[in-house]
Amino acid sequence: MSANINDVQKQVDMLVAKIGIPPQSIILHTSPVGNGTPYISFENGKYNYICCERGYEFSRKVTSSIDELLYWIIYDFVHAVAVDYELSNRIPGKDSRRIYFPKIIELMRKINENWGLKAQSHLEEILMNSPYEVSLYP
Repeated sequence: MSANINDVQKQVDMLVAKIGIPPQSIILHTSPVGNGTPYISFENGKYNYICCERGYEFSRKVTSSIDELLYWIIYDFVHAVAVDYELSNRIPGKDSRRIYFPKIIELMRKINENWGLKAQSHLEEILMNSPYEVSLYP
């Protein structure tokens, strides 16, 4: 592990440029912001991707892989972009995930084909546990 926060920021900027997002659209933090925004710490030779709000840590992912860290950062951002896309293209009565899940996969594939496959697998797992709603409004 040799990347510092500036190196990671440069890589993130290059990756989101692949989907037409301007640099610095994702600002990486190295300490808690306090509102649930993820931050990155480097401890014991590993990257920590941490989310906390008002002093309460509710998520921590740990890896020694820069690729994995970048995937987590980009996936969270792409998820937000896809949800915004769904909001602009909402179909009343249709499970919103039918619109934004494919968008996540599409954007992740544009950034990195393997990440697209990984995101697809993750979303299929979600759907196994929580299938699409057939009819939200009877």
